[in-house]
Amino acid sequence: MPRLLTSIARITGRLGRSLRPVRPLRIAQDDPLRLTIDSRRGIFVADHRRRTLSRNGHVLARFVDIRSVDVVNETTDGVSGHWAIWAQVGPLMRVKIGDTDDDVHASMVAGRLAAAMVTAKDSARPMPFMPGS
Repeated sequence: MPRLLTSIARITGRLGRSLRPVRPLRIAQDDPLRLTIDSRRGIFVADHRRRTLSRNGHVLARFVDIRSVDVVNETTDGVSGHWAIWAQVGPLMRVKIGDTDDDVHASMVAGRLAAAMVTAKDSARPMPFMPGS
């Protein structure tokens, strides 16, 4: 009987975990020098001067190597899940920035991250020569 109760407790614990709310994403800092995103996966910093994305102080990628920032609806144990933000780095590597239950909030954070990288990429490029200007 104690084994049965232990097994039931484990299964109930697993089910309860999938139904708990995901820690929301939070933009901790947003200024001309950096965008800081706090999530359960760590603290991500988009550094505009260095043009890098880092997690907990470790550089993950340069802005020029990040191909896209995606918002994906992920399911947990077949139950309607949560919205995750992924940065596609090169052809084979993806970095999960974080997740939240709120699709609008996930889109806003992902859009802000993408805008921060595009703005920094554009300011690093020399202006093209335009004949006649």
